[in-house]
Amino acid sequence: MFCLRAAGSPAKRALALLVTKRAQKRRRTFSVLSSSPIASSSSSSSVPLKNTGTTTTTTEIPSEKRPARVEHCDLKSLSNNKKLSEALHGEITDVTERYFQALIEFGAVYISDELEEDFQLEPNTVKHKMKRIRSDVILPAGSRHYVRAHVNPRRFLAAGETRWMDCILKETDDFVVVMKPSGLPVSPSVDNAKENVLRCVWSALRVGNENDDEATKLFPTHRLDVTTSGVVVVAKNSKAASIFSKILRDGFVEKQYLALTENPAKIGLMTHEYEPSERTIGKGARTVKMKTLKLSEDDTASYLKKKTQIPSNVAILRVEKSEPVAVNGKTFYENTVKLITGRTHQIRAQFSKENLALINDCLYLNANDGETAPPRVPEPEEKIGLHALSLKINAETSLGPKGVEFRAENDIWWRSS
Repeated sequence: MFCLRAAGSPAKRALALLVTKRAQKRRRTFSVLSSSPIASSSSSSSVPLKNTGTTTTTTEIPSEKRPARVEHCDLKSLSNNKKLSEALHGEITDVTERYFQALIEFGAVYISDELEEDFQLEPNTVKHKMKRIRSDVILPAGSRHYVRAHVNPRRFLAAGETRWMDCILKETDDFVVVMKPSGLPVSPSVDNAKENVLRCVWSALRVGNENDDEATKLFPTHRLDVTTSGVVVVAKNSKAASIFSKILRDGFVEKQYLALTENPAKIGLMTHEYEPSERTIGKGARTVKMKTLKLSEDDTASYLKKKTQIPSNVAILRVEKSEPVAVNGKTFYENTVKLITGRTHQIRAQFSKENLALINDCLYLNANDGETAPPRVPEPEEKIGLHALSLKINAETSLGPKGVEFRAENDIWWRSS
């Protein structure tokens, strides 16, 4: 067995380490024998991995931020049956077996199908055949698996600090409307499957069969950024998720946001065009680039009449109000924004292009601030000045008749400051 260490590197960079000179010298090669996430069905000697029944708690994972550390291990030539956590500890001795058990339950460990001894490694192939594992398992003697462990997973502490039943705005057989707090993602992150809206709402409501895979119990229909709070709709089944996603794509959902800025925004339409390229700022920090777009009156009227005709690289929003608000003794401006299109980081990107960067948003800065304050991804606890205030559904669903609206007017952080 051997282990490749990639402390402080993104997952993609860590995967590239698998073709280093050390790997080439040892001629370690990998193969995926089946699409099964746990055991190969094409090998006569393969044995399904068995759950060990061991449980730990989230408190095993430190809450403070630590440098990213991703371990890649080729677990092979086991002389006897071993727990996955035990095998990992044998390769990475500075991490305890108990801690690996906690990482597994936290959703920070991935395992490949069973691999043949002499198959050549193809990182992309292995990556696509890996699956997050949520319980410690027994690795049969003689089996071989490729394992990736995120040793220092990112924490989203708002998950445990929120009274989730108080966040439920409405529940039906198909959907749950939630007031999402700032500080955690809607869906599981690559190294944290426990602290997210889907998991927390499921835990509060206990949706679905207890024996089902947790990932299939609730489904996202749309997303809000980690540091954005407000209304979000999740589905209880895949069919409902598909229906709501189509309603969104067809333009039958109206979204209204509150954006907090130092200066007032001009009332009216704000139109921009996305530039073709994206730029990366450090680890995981992707920002979009825009340029101001002047639309003719005819184009504007046509786009507003039928939003599905708007080109995918065009972003349009309407500033409806801009009012002063006192936050910690200082005057800021609360801008009420209605989205016409729904693009990646749209409000954050468009406002920054107009030198109206949102308060606390360190990723999308004012156009003239780039040299003095390099962009970075906000930490989960850094609440930015953006709140999804309301969501109006102009189609009939189990949530209500056409025109039903859900509003999240409480717990807006700057109003309580």
